[in-house]
Amino acid sequence: MRDYGRSEDYSKHMYRKWNSGTVYAPHDLSAAEQNKWKRARPTPQADVFDVLGINPINEYKNYTMMSEYMTEMGRIKHSSQTGLRPVNQRKVAKAIRRAIGLGLMPSVHRHPLVLKKSHGGRFAQ
Repeated sequence: MRDYGRSEDYSKHMYRKWNSGTVYAPHDLSAAEQNKWKRARPTPQADVFDVLGINPINEYKNYTMMSEYMTEMGRIKHSSQTGLRPVNQRKVAKAIRRAIGLGLMPSVHRHPLVLKKSHGGRFAQ
């Protein structure tokens, strides 16, 4: 049990993703080598809002744009799914919460027009 806790502590510091069958040398497990992999992750420099020059907070009235950043159950998508920089992710989240608070956007399900586009025949009228 004590060894299991120790392995969890080590796994928190492993930034390199090891696949089955990967060959590694003992120095690959050192802290200096792991820090190289930590910095190797690319951070997004620009996202959709930066490229288009749009402020996401001002788009709270745009239902179709805001619904792209929500799940079908009404939750705000994670930045790993949206690909937005942290600043714009927070602005999108604020715009979505503002639209839900004003009643412009449903908070628990997709709008029928969005369902019609995504599911085709079932909701088509």
